[in-house]
Amino acid sequence: MNKQKIVPMMIWELERGFQGLVQTLNEIPKEEAQWKLTPHSRTLEIIKQWNEKGNDWVSAQTLDPISTIEYKVVHIAQCKQMYDEYAFREGTLNWRDLESPEWPKCITFLEQTQTRLVDSLQKIADEQLEKMVSTNWGDLWSIKQIISTMILHDAYHFGQICTIRNLYKIINRNGL
Repeated sequence: MNKQKIVPMMIWELERGFQGLVQTLNEIPKEEAQWKLTPHSRTLEIIKQWNEKGNDWVSAQTLDPISTIEYKVVHIAQCKQMYDEYAFREGTLNWRDLESPEWPKCITFLEQTQTRLVDSLQKIADEQLEKMVSTNWGDLWSIKQIISTMILHDAYHFGQICTIRNLYKIINRNGL
């Protein structure tokens, strides 16, 4: 009898952090989600242009490393979609094909990409986690590495979102 242990744990980890992220996002009004700390903050429009025009275009821009919350949410969702595509599907999706919905629709988009990733993971056995698959940039990664990266990716950006929210509150409270 095959006892699955790793896949259910990875699903639990994927869902654990994600639920807190979505709960926080649902509390954020549009004004806060689209708030720019600086004139050169990364916005949803930057993602759209980046997806359309590529890395050379974004490299030529003057962009600050901090972004809007809306940008972060779309980025997280698009990465989930791209990683799922290459780990479990045909591996033909490219950045130009991805959606970039505005606030608050991007939260639904994020939830859909999470559901799709979890559904894909539920369909495999622990032994398949070591399978090497191509990434969208051409490297070979194990499915386990891709899922681990998604878990850490959510946590990393959740922390950034909380920091952006705190900056928003401080600056707006103090009228800076």
